[in-house]
Amino acid sequence: MTPALAGVVLAAVSTAVRLIHAVPSPDQITQNYDSVFHDNIVARIIVTGQASSLHALPPIRDVYPIAFQQFAALGALAVRGTTAAAAITSAWLVFAALLWPTAVLFLVRRICGAHAITDFLAPLLAAVCAAGPFLLLDWGTLYSMFAGNVVLPVSLGLVWTWCASGWKRGVRDAGLGLVWIAVAVLAVSLCHFRVMMTGLLLALPVLVVWVFDVLRAVRRSSKALFHALIVGGALVIAAVLALGVRVFVLMYLRGVDRPIAAHLNGGPAQPTEHIPSAIMRFLLGRPIDSSNTPLAVFWPVAVLIVGALIVALVVHSRESLMLVASFVLLGVIFVSSAGTHADWAKVLTALWYKDQRRPFAAWPIVAAALICWAVGHLVTTYGARCVARRPWTRSIVAVLVVAFALMACAINPQLDGMGRAVGRTYGFAAGDADSPMLSRDEYLMLKRMSALVPEGERVVSDPWNGSGFLLAVGWRTPFYPHLSMMWDHDHDYLARNLHAIDTDPEVCAIIQRNDLRWYLDMGGSFAPHDPQHVMFDGMRPVPGAMEPVARQGRAVLYRIVACGMPR
Repeated sequence: MTPALAGVVLAAVSTAVRLIHAVPSPDQITQNYDSVFHDNIVARIIVTGQASSLHALPPIRDVYPIAFQQFAALGALAVRGTTAAAAITSAWLVFAALLWPTAVLFLVRRICGAHAITDFLAPLLAAVCAAGPFLLLDWGTLYSMFAGNVVLPVSLGLVWTWCASGWKRGVRDAGLGLVWIAVAVLAVSLCHFRVMMTGLLLALPVLVVWVFDVLRAVRRSSKALFHALIVGGALVIAAVLALGVRVFVLMYLRGVDRPIAAHLNGGPAQPTEHIPSAIMRFLLGRPIDSSNTPLAVFWPVAVLIVGALIVALVVHSRESLMLVASFVLLGVIFVSSAGTHADWAKVLTALWYKDQRRPFAAWPIVAAALICWAVGHLVTTYGARCVARRPWTRSIVAVLVVAFALMACAINPQLDGMGRAVGRTYGFAAGDADSPMLSRDEYLMLKRMSALVPEGERVVSDPWNGSGFLLAVGWRTPFYPHLSMMWDHDHDYLARNLHAIDTDPEVCAIIQRNDLRWYLDMGGSFAPHDPQHVMFDGMRPVPGAMEPVARQGRAVLYRIVACGMPR
């Protein structure tokens, strides 16, 4: 077994074992905000066969990148009887356990070349540092962004190789390299296009160095062309920046309707600490879980990244400084998200929704590359000399690397903490508690829906109480398949006024127009004070207008008999 294969296998086993330990059953779902949307997309693909990113989940959102959801649904269609939840969990495991460490290995090989130690370490570091691939499983759950992060190292590796040497290899090879970069960028974008913002951030130092290389080459061949490119490029950049600044100032600083202070104020955008604390947490690779609790520092990786930064700065080669610059740029975005709520921080982090977890999810990418570069440099510079003088050092280094790998997988308090957080994310609510969304009884009620509600009929309910998972768990279409979106008149009015079904003719008109025959009551919202839930405060059962059909615990399915609907 090659070192690269051994590293990938160990990383895959570690991730799979931790997921299985944290999640009792693949049929369980992550009970958080974004899961409702993503899980229902997968179920809709399975039920309808419609898998276009241009019609992701009507009427909530049409255009949305759903490559991960397509992959999950494909698994369910290949293995008959697979639930949407199990398909999503299985797809996540494939991405996290196999594709993620392999993609980071690809990036490290493009930067460092093939070395036994770095080939073994790269996939392992992807799995064990900064909560590994579990961060966006616990938070969101951001399946699409996670999938984009998984593919991102491949695009970064291709960009690194092309900018370093590929553009000099003739028109054919340079053009082929650009084609592969375009394919990788498209793959990332189809998972989630906003991940490319992180990709551009990490690739920026490489691209800047490449531009200077090109300008130097042009200057040697033609000074006139060089000056023309400098002037033309400066004018284009200045014009684009001026236009962007002007539009932003008019919309978010001077406009009366969209001031920047009124945006990016939700929970994910709120700072969790002050700037010095955020800097230290980023430097040590210490994430927070979905309850904003900082996880333990995994000191072996923390020592490695600090040591790698020191080595890179001491060596100050082109490669090492580009890696340090990428690490710093990512840190600036993270710290601005986590450490302050100033308007300048909102401007700087808007492309990441000022959500600290989105940039931090890329920490293992740049950290693994930086650590492996430093290790590779030390081995290349001093390894042969040490082995020549003391042949036994090779065995000692091998034992130390294997010991680190096993310890990182088996004795990792940071991953242990994240595993507990993931377990809570998948866990059921206790008794009649409203948070998290589903109790066992409510989950079982959703499982019964395909036997209670005829196929093709939609069910009205407050999606914030867990019934939003109706399509993903019960294979029946909810009238509100996500918690919040730009609702049309019918959705908005009905949510606010369903309680007046026996007195408001507009409510009846909406029910008849949409042929709504069912109402599912599953208790209160898991986030009753969220401003986005206010519109659903008008939803509740109305005696006489609704007749109970089935009950599981406190979950009750009603048939709507008012408004002239058939019994």
